[in-house]
Amino acid sequence: MKVLLGMLLAVMVWADAVAAVRMYRYENAQGVKVIDYQVPPEFVGKGYEVLNSQGRVIEVVPRALTQAELAAKSKQDQQKLDQARQAEEDKKLLTIFSSPADAERARDRKLEAIDAYINITKGNILKLKDDFNYTQGQAAERERAGQAVPDFQLEKIESLQRQISQAEEAIQEKEKEKIVIRAEYGKHIERLRELKQLRDASLEEPASP
Repeated sequence: MKVLLGMLLAVMVWADAVAAVRMYRYENAQGVKVIDYQVPPEFVGKGYEVLNSQGRVIEVVPRALTQAELAAKSKQDQQKLDQARQAEEDKKLLTIFSSPADAERARDRKLEAIDAYINITKGNILKLKDDFNYTQGQAAERERAGQAVPDFQLEKIESLQRQISQAEEAIQEKEKEKIVIRAEYGKHIERLRELKQLRDASLEEPASP
């Protein structure tokens, strides 16, 4: 019984060893297909096939790509990445705006809100300047009369100058913001028009017979 078990074990070990044997088929320098237990280093880059003990192909290792092919593949991969990114951006864009006109209305609302802020700020600047001119006039009268200008008046003049300057800077920032909004929405509107044209073109294509 022990002998039988030993023989069975030996057969199983031998079978596993046979199954584990791998051969390689590659093309040599003369273009001839060669089967061997290993692939010489100088032929690895040309690609090869891995065979099992029955001679069946279990793996195909492709040849190494040339520099030109690598560059072309890199370009293709980048194009696919760009297309995927554009598709994701288009999806988000269409969830926000239903049409180019919808984006135009949203742009105009933002610009109108900024213009309203600018007009209010300009009105405040006029009031501040009137107050500044009046306070400065009072100070000038005191100086002409040989009187010292009170500290509170000097502080008020300085405060009014600062407020006017800050308000004018705020208007400048809002004007810059308008430029950014026009540019951003311009891109959105143009892309929405392109998507609409693509959608309309696909609807106009005749159905396949």
